[in-house]
Amino acid sequence: MTILISYLSIEFQLFSVFGYSISLIELLGTSSGLVCVYLASRNHILTWPIGIFNSICFFFLFFQIQLYSDMLLQIYFFGSSIYGWWIWHKRTGSYVQIQSLGKPKNILLLLSILLGTYVLGEITSRLPLWFPKIFEKPPVFLYWDAFTTVASIIANFLLAQRKLESWFLWVLVDVVCIGLYSLKEIPFVTAEYIVFLLIAFYGCYHWYKEYKLNQIT
Repeated sequence: MTILISYLSIEFQLFSVFGYSISLIELLGTSSGLVCVYLASRNHILTWPIGIFNSICFFFLFFQIQLYSDMLLQIYFFGSSIYGWWIWHKRTGSYVQIQSLGKPKNILLLLSILLGTYVLGEITSRLPLWFPKIFEKPPVFLYWDAFTTVASIIANFLLAQRKLESWFLWVLVDVVCIGLYSLKEIPFVTAEYIVFLLIAFYGCYHWYKEYKLNQIT
């Protein structure tokens, strides 16, 4: 167990790129994340089992750099990946068509994200007070971190439901994450999210094209 914990530490470094040391946990998290998001943009069901592995890696990574909202998000991603795996396949092998939420639900979606961001920010700000032995350091970028967590939860749920808006929301999440991870000086993860952003744009295009085709047929 001690050996496993040492492997999961950000101090367990594999190699350096331009003077930045890359840990095993960061390498596994970023590489599996890239594969996962690309497969999702291609509408491929294997995105979900890879997503399960990715959420485990990032849970341990974000805990160690005090992004507690992002850490808690990985618990949701773990469960939602199981849910997405099931609902995409529907136990029958038939796929659900891509659909749009529509304007009224999109307004409700925006309000839900704003409210959820405030509530989660207030909760995570109190974690060091409630559990001082676990959370020894205060959270950083409190509400921005909370926003990416809440928005990612909703985007991932919409992705599992095959809603077109999921990719537009992912674009927004990726832009904020690039700023956060850059400020936290984890350039390998920052670079990953730049690639995520490009894939999200591709996902918007690919899913919108399929959505319009479904509308015609």
